[in-house]
Amino acid sequence: MVPVDWFAVIFNPSFPYRLLHMSVAAFLSSALFVGASAAWHLLRGNQTPAVRAMFSMALWMTLIVAPIQAMIGDMHGLNTLEHQPAKIAAIEGHWENRPGEPTPLLLFGWPDMQQERTRYGLEIPALGSLILTHSLDKQVPALKEFAPEDRPNSTIVFWSFRLMAGLGMLMILLGALALWLRYRGRLWYSKPFLRFALWMGHRG
Repeated sequence: MVPVDWFAVIFNPSFPYRLLHMSVAAFLSSALFVGASAAWHLLRGNQTPAVRAMFSMALWMTLIVAPIQAMIGDMHGLNTLEHQPAKIAAIEGHWENRPGEPTPLLLFGWPDMQQERTRYGLEIPALGSLILTHSLDKQVPALKEFAPEDRPNSTIVFWSFRLMAGLGMLMILLGALALWLRYRGRLWYSKPFLRFALWMGHRG
């Protein structure tokens, strides 16, 4: 397939969401890297004001930006559901709807493109509808509603999305723990937290 209109490819309906999502990601990635660098120094006993300020500012940024990124991701998901429903179905490993029932959320499983099902699925009833449509009575389009040649590879996007979402939750947790430790006066001294911040440095 050869694109015939690059302008249409770039400035498609998801462009504003992708632009905002990646712009915020740049701030978040920078905060995590700076925070990890400061954590490395703090773990080695370097408690200079500059290092403390570096760590503090990075974690304030993480606290603010990580939840914002999650909200932007939610808006992007709604946009994708509207314009690329097959992609959402693949990300969710969702093959078919049960008549009259809201769509469950598959936490884990193994999408099987040949057998057209997600094996070993662990699901939460109705949560898929709530997250993806903000409603408990709407259904999310299923993969079997699309021709096989129009279905994205669910196995790949199912797990890559969950990896991304899991890391996003850890980023929010990092910011929340930093706020708690700041309140307790332990922000620069908690070695488990410093190791957590160091580990998160290249996860952005």
